[in-house]
Amino acid sequence: MKRHNPMNIKRLMLICALLLCIPFMASTRAGAVPTATPSDASGWFVDLNRFSESAHRNFTCEVCHGDMRVQGQPHPDTRDTARLKREATRIYDYRRCGTCHRESYERYLRGSHAKALIEEKKATASKVLVADKLKAPTCGECHSAHYSRSHLSRAATGQEMTAACGACHPAQKATYLENYHGKVAVHLRDEASAYCTDCHGAHDCVSLKDRKAALAACQRCHPDAGERFAQFVIHPTTEGLAQDNKEKQKHVAIIKLVTVIMTIIVILVVGFFYGHSFLWLLRELHERLRKH
Repeated sequence: MKRHNPMNIKRLMLICALLLCIPFMASTRAGAVPTATPSDASGWFVDLNRFSESAHRNFTCEVCHGDMRVQGQPHPDTRDTARLKREATRIYDYRRCGTCHRESYERYLRGSHAKALIEEKKATASKVLVADKLKAPTCGECHSAHYSRSHLSRAATGQEMTAACGACHPAQKATYLENYHGKVAVHLRDEASAYCTDCHGAHDCVSLKDRKAALAACQRCHPDAGERFAQFVIHPTTEGLAQDNKEKQKHVAIIKLVTVIMTIIVILVVGFFYGHSFLWLLRELHERLRKH
């Protein structure tokens, strides 16, 4: 009787195990998203070792904080225990940032974040606040005056930017990372791809709900883009979407439906072929063992 080489049986068993593991390995890899943490929020306490590596390392405290007196009171005022409990980013006078960053500060004042800050101050004054509404970003929410570094590469800046924007817009960050732009820019660190500010502006922060504004943003990288090009839904999510924006709600619903259908088809097709291959290998293994 012909004896079967046990090494061939081991190879077959190894192939079966690999076929079963590949889908799990692929799903794990697909979920592995490069993480980037936003710049540390500005606060009352400063790590001078980290500050010595920041873009403002050559500045003295007085350059940004003046004579360190608030309403005639010296800082720190040990009698004002309530002040240190307030968020530093909400009470700092960011007009001082405009001294060195005039163009950026002027763009911020024209942008949607500054408008949201004005509305927030009005709501605070009238004591009409929405509990779950996000605070309007100031300079200190997106940049750390004490720790942000300068001369970073475009890819490194983009990583930090994606995390900073995603802190307030998590759904938009998630859909961006699922999009071609995010995959190439964040995952592959391709500096030619588009980051958040390439479409929305670094300080203007345009929402791009307007078709003309969206088309203008697309044409920065795609000069031949037409009106239909700008209809592509970059962020297929309804989070933060106005109730009267029925058109995008419809598009997002269609995208989600198509995604579910295609996912089911892929699972069925892959399941069929993996099942067929697995059964074929079992049959081959059975035949070899029977002969053995």
